[in-house]
Amino acid sequence: MNREELREQLLAPVLQWTRLGRQTSRLMTASNAVISYRSRRLLRAGAISRQADWDEVALMTREKVEVPLEAASAVAVAMLPAAKQFWTHAGLSMLACSSDSMSLLGSRNAEEFRERQAELCATLINVGVGWWRAFGGLAEIGSQGMAPLLREVQANAERLAKR
Repeated sequence: MNREELREQLLAPVLQWTRLGRQTSRLMTASNAVISYRSRRLLRAGAISRQADWDEVALMTREKVEVPLEAASAVAVAMLPAAKQFWTHAGLSMLACSSDSMSLLGSRNAEEFRERQAELCATLINVGVGWWRAFGGLAEIGSQGMAPLLREVQANAERLAKR
């Protein structure tokens, strides 16, 4: 693995978490707009008497159930390949490190020891990069879970802004 490949692999999780942070920021901004609009409307109206207000309350109630369930199912679907990748990486990492360690212990001379030590170091770097990429995968799972929430909140903000 050359420096550019290593840099890209180390930078990818940072970008994944940055993307999730930006998505969270958009969600908070749009949520604030929706909550502000709906709260002002309900405070001005006093008792809910118009059918449009009842429809808005029904929509808010439905969203409070449907959207979190959709988000939870998106996270569950994303977790299956991530869990498989995690356990596969854990098993392969253990085997590779054990194999390289035993190979290092079986070295017959200094030259062989140096070569096998370099192999073990390369394996450890690959294991570390793999775990770092798995950490970035958590951001992707969070992003997929947040996508339905963000979609709904942004749609509400756009719809309510037109009123």
